[in-house]
Amino acid sequence: MTVIERDMAYDMLVYQVKQELRTGGRSEGGRSSAVVRLVDRILQDGIRGGASDIHLEPEETGLRLRYRFDGRLVESPLSLPLAFQGAMVARLKVMAELDIAQKQRPQDGHIRFDADGVTVDLRVSCVPVIGGEAVVVRVMNGSGEALALVDVGFTEANLARFRGLIHRPAGLVLICGPMNSGKTTTLYAALGEIGDASRSLVTIEDPVERRLAGVRQIELNVRAGLTFAEGLRAILRQDAQTILLGEVRDEETAQMAVRAALTGHLLMTTLHTPDAPSAVHRLLDMRVKPYLLAGVLGGVCAQRLVRRLCPHCREAYDVTSDSAEAAVLGRHYREGMRLYRAKGCPACHGRGYKGRIALQEILTVSRELRNRIRVGVAADELRDLARKEGMVTLREDGIMKATAGLTSLEEVNEVVYGGE
Repeated sequence: MTVIERDMAYDMLVYQVKQELRTGGRSEGGRSSAVVRLVDRILQDGIRGGASDIHLEPEETGLRLRYRFDGRLVESPLSLPLAFQGAMVARLKVMAELDIAQKQRPQDGHIRFDADGVTVDLRVSCVPVIGGEAVVVRVMNGSGEALALVDVGFTEANLARFRGLIHRPAGLVLICGPMNSGKTTTLYAALGEIGDASRSLVTIEDPVERRLAGVRQIELNVRAGLTFAEGLRAILRQDAQTILLGEVRDEETAQMAVRAALTGHLLMTTLHTPDAPSAVHRLLDMRVKPYLLAGVLGGVCAQRLVRRLCPHCREAYDVTSDSAEAAVLGRHYREGMRLYRAKGCPACHGRGYKGRIALQEILTVSRELRNRIRVGVAADELRDLARKEGMVTLREDGIMKATAGLTSLEEVNEVVYGGE
């Protein structure tokens, strides 16, 4: 089942757009432009279907429309002529307050869109490609309210560890992982957990992905000179207790983040690293002094998103010792082990998966780990010590969630190890 099913209303819209383009873009009978209505429908249907991204891409045979569900791109069956590209891209640029005349340079914008009576924030990215412009619309808050920390996907043990990090009065807490691994969602959930009227919370983001009640949120504006580092300098004069920094991208920001944490603030931020121990060395590579990092770092949470098995149709099966699953499990295989696999039903539109859940790996900085960071040991040594002290790796967390029926072993293996 696809997001937008072809129907007479759609065919009529396509016909009306063709007529408008043929007559120079004029609508008939005083109605709103058919292009406007077609773009609105594509956005509405994507948001209703739970898409995180909507792709509009020019190809030789026409416009390709795709939606990202649960981390996977799905192609729409809608047939959009290539001649529609200019009008549809122009419409999206107008909505995002971008320059419609500029077609040779990337542009980014923001749309506040009304979807079924709910205002949804959309981020628009336009990039010149062969054949025209490719547009990607990111749905920033299509799922409504921010998740609570208990809904992010932590096991009980990892939830207790993470709560211990964010309830500290000061220090540095890192969330790491690749792009689109749910880092910001986890940070927002953490703010929701610790925020109350007695606490001063400030964020600096690029862009602000969700409006949070009771939180002062600053959006990056590089053209005006408001970078992450400059924003942090300003926040330190704003009587903030807890700071959410969207991302550490450069040496200046890394050093400012450590300074903020050293001066009595709880600072939570993100890094693009594959696992928790690597985050420590990423900051050291950014010329943060080892003794300062050792003194301020509270802990690191690495995470990945895997698709959640549809609870209505997931299928249980027993793992035998000579199976491919046993080979993937390795030393984690146990006789009589039961796993679950995707099947597909109307509730999940035949995909076998519905929604996503996070896998986590949490490194809490003990006295011994602090000493190792101070002298600059290798990431492998940090990993070994952290595991001895109770850190559950991403792979181990994924196996636990697979045996609990939350996801499939195939999904865990693909996301954590790329299917190797």
